[in-house]
Amino acid sequence: MNFFKKFQTKYPKNPISATTEPLPIGDEVRMHYRFTGLVQGVGFRVEMWRRAMNMKLTGWVKNNFDGSVDAELQGPRQRIEKLIQQMHEIPRIHIETMDCQEIPLQEESEFELLNY
Repeated sequence: MNFFKKFQTKYPKNPISATTEPLPIGDEVRMHYRFTGLVQGVGFRVEMWRRAMNMKLTGWVKNNFDGSVDAELQGPRQRIEKLIQQMHEIPRIHIETMDCQEIPLQEESEFELLNY
């Protein structure tokens, strides 16, 4: 049992699911991001996937062989910005650079956790 308690302390339950405030709605966009820094081996992809699913965003996130992480996020701009802000606030993740570019919308219905 102590093993699971340590895991819960290290990776707490998603604070978004406990939020009672409504998720913001706005104009839908699709953004491509590339993150560098300490972004692999720290749960970055899983955190982004979990939070994106809770925020009803679509897209994907994947590791790159050079140690960076790429992601495409689609949904209301305010929700995407909130997710990116939250990723910067996770103590075990250290984003050094973040490049982003708006790209055309795509038809999809989920957020995927991709491999290399």
